[in-house]
Amino acid sequence: MIEETLKDYYNYLLIKGYIEETTRKRYNDVREFLEFAGKDFRKIAEKDLLKYYEFLKQRPNKITGTGTLKPNTIIQNIIAITGFYEMLYELGKLPELLQVNIPYPKNYENDFVREILTQSEIQNLYEIAEPKEKVILNLAYGCGLRVAELVAVNKEDLYLKENLLIVPKGKFNKRRIIPITEKIKTEIEEFLFSNENKICNDKNAVILNNKGFRMQEWTYNSTLKKLLKQIQVPEERIKKISIHSLRHSIATHLLENGMELEKVRDFLGHSQLETTEIYTHINKNQLDNLKM
Repeated sequence: MIEETLKDYYNYLLIKGYIEETTRKRYNDVREFLEFAGKDFRKIAEKDLLKYYEFLKQRPNKITGTGTLKPNTIIQNIIAITGFYEMLYELGKLPELLQVNIPYPKNYENDFVREILTQSEIQNLYEIAEPKEKVILNLAYGCGLRVAELVAVNKEDLYLKENLLIVPKGKFNKRRIIPITEKIKTEIEEFLFSNENKICNDKNAVILNNKGFRMQEWTYNSTLKKLLKQIQVPEERIKKISIHSLRHSIATHLLENGMELEKVRDFLGHSQLETTEIYTHINKNQLDNLKM
């Protein structure tokens, strides 16, 4: 039965959108854990996983034969196992979800830290932002655009009647469609209308700098940092925050509000689910600070 269930997990990961390499590794990680536990997979408890976690911290690296496993490798093992039990629960093969409270090592957290803003901080930014600044927030946060996409966005990419933004050439020239809210649509329309008679040296660009040229990354960053100072974000944090942090923030907020990983992947335009999954590993302190 275990072989069949492990094959189910392999197929489950492929269907969810993980690449072959990740799928195979997670399959093997679960197999090794079950061999270590030495009991029916349906009888595994949190204590078994915690015991395995302690074992992994002491286990030599199989590839080099020396040293111990990196914190990231250990946690990826745990993620593979918890994913296996999430599948079992989803398929009704377990009456309840396996509860796990792993004390993630600090080194692991640091590898995945994305400097994000809390939802209350985002709200504060919107409250003090001028019309142009609100449109910047709407595109970088509300639409989750990458920096290059933000710089490149054109008026022709806005399908405001349909409440859509088209990214014609995202990363790897991948095209995607982003739905926009009625509020974002209205604020963009009002901003574009109010700027019709102003200096414009790039008629296609949505956001222009003070000289009428397409706004570039450094100006977006300075604009955001100015707003952050106004809402009294500590200087140490401001130094770590860039316009791209707004994309990290919306990704985190969507996941924390219950949006499925696959849907967040599509929203962000990621090619692989593993890329989106990074946002589930943010620092616990960041999670605690989120205002849901």
